[in-house]
Amino acid sequence: MDKNELMDRIFKMPTAIFNAEMALFNSQSELAKAKEALAAKEADLYTEGKIDGKNAEIRNAQMRQLTTPERNEIAKAENSLNLARIALSRQQNEFTAYKAIAGMLKGAE
Repeated sequence: MDKNELMDRIFKMPTAIFNAEMALFNSQSELAKAKEALAAKEADLYTEGKIDGKNAEIRNAQMRQLTTPERNEIAKAENSLNLARIALSRQQNEFTAYKAIAGMLKGAE
């Protein structure tokens, strides 16, 4: 990579970081929506009388069984959120590395 390519990359990194931040924000929003959907489903199940276990363990088991799709969506959203965090971190680290290289090259002139 020559100096011009390095400078080009440095100038493009803020946009790449912004895009990674937006992806992280969207992932956080999707997780919040998935959690809200689970809470709504749980509330519906209680009001419809579908959760009728005699003790907490039975009620929890019934709830888990009847909310599997919602829990799967939460797991997917959490996974996407973790991947978005990793991508943002990588972009930030890459930017830091490019700036360090540019500083070393500036000092070598």
